[in-house]
Amino acid sequence: MIILISIIAIALIIAAFLPSSYKVERKTEINASFEKIAPLITDLKMWDKWSPWKAADSAAIYTYNDTIGVNAEMSWEGEIVGSGKLRITGINDTLIKYQLTFLDPMESTSEGGFIVKINDDKTELTWYDEGSLSYPMGRLMTLFISFDKMLGSDFEKGLANIKTVAEEKSYEYSYSIFEKSVDALNIAAIRDTISMNETSEVLGKNFGEIMSLLKKQKVECAGAPMAISYAWDPSSWDFEAAIPVSKEIKPEGRIQFKQSYAGKVVYIIYTGPYEGTEKAYNDLDYYMKENGYEQNGGPWEIYVTDPMTEPDTSKWITEIYFPVK
Repeated sequence: MIILISIIAIALIIAAFLPSSYKVERKTEINASFEKIAPLITDLKMWDKWSPWKAADSAAIYTYNDTIGVNAEMSWEGEIVGSGKLRITGINDTLIKYQLTFLDPMESTSEGGFIVKINDDKTELTWYDEGSLSYPMGRLMTLFISFDKMLGSDFEKGLANIKTVAEEKSYEYSYSIFEKSVDALNIAAIRDTISMNETSEVLGKNFGEIMSLLKKQKVECAGAPMAISYAWDPSSWDFEAAIPVSKEIKPEGRIQFKQSYAGKVVYIIYTGPYEGTEKAYNDLDYYMKENGYEQNGGPWEIYVTDPMTEPDTSKWITEIYFPVK
């Protein structure tokens, strides 16, 4: 008992002389403006692009609230990274602050952030984290664990990843991209699979076939013709030629009555000949990746301009939609 009491007393005395807090920081210089760097930090979903902990435990489950910036919060649970949460607590021109809470494998809370210093067209970014060490156990842990070595290497990896992402050449959009939610439309549609060199001929034929049925059943059009894509490659196209209708029609032959997609979309209003839409599709693809969207079905085009009334292809308007989630 005397020996045990002596060991405890010695430990308490040693702990009294050990640091009561810790601070870890690392810095790097990034060849990019802070305007380009800030979203990588203030939008917690963007941490997927650079976080050293994300790569360390790819099976960990992350959840986020719907906030970007102050009060944005993410929590996680994984075998390697344990469980915890991070919340952004403050933002100004020189600092982005957060509170970091670990629940497992050991409960702890710390304050950290990113200090910003602008040097011409470059940004010096310092990542720091600091917290108190409980007496006596927290302080005694420093005899066996170096917070600077343990967190410092992760900070170095994270800053290097931010530098890589921020210094990547920006994608140059050719078109303005919009987001909205769309309601389902009643449509009369013909599904077809054709070779790419048949596109104009078959589209016109299928639209004509649908219009003939609408006239026969005395149903009015409720919108511009559209083409809904299901699969395509350089040689073939699986699609539906469709026309919105004012009321239900009776299916006949190849023509079916159905409803179109309802939900969130990203879209472009393209002006020009149909064969020039490739860049518009590339813009939409990149926008979805950049914003973390997944495609939620086949894209579609709406042919706003009637080629029969406007011969100048440079004035043709086509709306291109991608359903997303």
